[in-house]
Amino acid sequence: MKFPLPSVPRSDGPDIMATAYGFVLCVMVLVIALQAAILPAAVWQGDEYDYFANIREHGLSFLSDRLLHWSPRPFSEIAVFAYGTVVNAVHRPLAWIFLALTWLFSAGVAFVPFLRRSHAPFPARLLIAVSIAAIFMLGHPSADLFYWPMGTVAHLPVLAAACGLILLRISESLSARAEALLLTLALTSSEAGVFFGMLWLGMRGIEILSERPAVPLREAKWLALPTGIGFCVAAAMIFNHRMGGSGFPFTPTHGHIKASLAAAPGPFLNTLIALQPNEMSSGSLFTGAAIASGLILKAVLTGAFTTLFMTCGIRPPLRTLIVPAVALAGTMYLTVAAAFYAFGFLCCQRHETFRLDLSILLILLLSAGLSTVLSKALKSATGDRQRATTLQICALAGLLLFTGWTMRWRLSDLSLALAGLPLEETAHHRIWASGLSAGPDMTYSQGTASPAFYYWHWESGTYHAGGSGWDVQSAMHYFGKTTLHVLPPVRLETLPATP
Repeated sequence: MKFPLPSVPRSDGPDIMATAYGFVLCVMVLVIALQAAILPAAVWQGDEYDYFANIREHGLSFLSDRLLHWSPRPFSEIAVFAYGTVVNAVHRPLAWIFLALTWLFSAGVAFVPFLRRSHAPFPARLLIAVSIAAIFMLGHPSADLFYWPMGTVAHLPVLAAACGLILLRISESLSARAEALLLTLALTSSEAGVFFGMLWLGMRGIEILSERPAVPLREAKWLALPTGIGFCVAAAMIFNHRMGGSGFPFTPTHGHIKASLAAAPGPFLNTLIALQPNEMSSGSLFTGAAIASGLILKAVLTGAFTTLFMTCGIRPPLRTLIVPAVALAGTMYLTVAAAFYAFGFLCCQRHETFRLDLSILLILLLSAGLSTVLSKALKSATGDRQRATTLQICALAGLLLFTGWTMRWRLSDLSLALAGLPLEETAHHRIWASGLSAGPDMTYSQGTASPAFYYWHWESGTYHAGGSGWDVQSAMHYFGKTTLHVLPPVRLETLPATP
């Protein structure tokens, strides 16, 4: 059911609401800018050294082997292959440039179609897009998802595609072509994207069959593209993917599908509720404080988006929210089960961050549904200028509250990262100067190792080729060294951690 868009509230001071929107928008842009400012501190892990050495030695045959037998992720694997080829040619890591391009690409996928197609007033559209981008970076550790090249290019495009689909769906502006392209991107980026894409397509098939007379054939034909790609990638994932596990402790779920599925409900429900500022990469559970604060913050965010959607005309039919809700919730559940299956515990940071950000997209769906229901019940409230202004103020206040609270969790790590940027630049330069120097030895310098961008810390000490440490062995392989001296991170005085 369509509702008329509310008129822009005006008063004796017609610029008050515009100023309020502008202020909140500036806050969100500042949050994103602070996160982007530390991109030059991003570092490689063992994966990049190993992958790029293999590119240099084996070329396209290595890419085909990865796609067929290890990682059926056509989009992300080709992107990393291109990146590694350039790195090997110029002998520079270019990590922050690759990450910045991935961020920009993902932002375009997630938000540009919504900004162009939605019928909501442009200030509201812009605020929604920028706020979601900022929120994706808050409420959880983000180093592994946003600042690790191989992790970022695999998971951020999936999050972006899911976000683009949800925004277009709730604004009732999702075309068949856009749906097909966004699903294709998700399906070809990572295994999590395969879960999301196949669940979406399955639910869409049910939806089309139930509404068959009303669904144009052209719309159904567009979905044939991602469906075919999805089946191919899923088949490669099931039949050719080698499940790793060496080096991880065996648990009752490791390598067992039924046990992994049975262990998933608890962590899945916690992820729906919680927000977690602490590191969870080693399998630790959500704390009571994380669940309590997450419940409060997600309730605040739901109220903020609900009131914002009510005042800008985003009120989709409830039945249209079923497909994305099942796809998002199912992906969260299956990625939990997949972690138990592959690792025996809830590894890794990027997976937990990805799931927590999917929970934000579920909040958008819930808010859109509440907007539809409440707008029917409170037509006078959304039609009256003064009440509409009150709703907008509540929405802006809620966004500020969520952002301020979660940004407190990030400040100490972010302050350390910003203060240490010159040290990080020096450390990066020394690594490559030492690696490219003559002789069999090299020194691996670490900067401040702020948790804001640094996920895995390398243990200091001297390593020799053929010895322990897969990551340091990969670095020696890449630079052609036989001995590697890892220096400890530089220590700066840090701010006290915020609980």
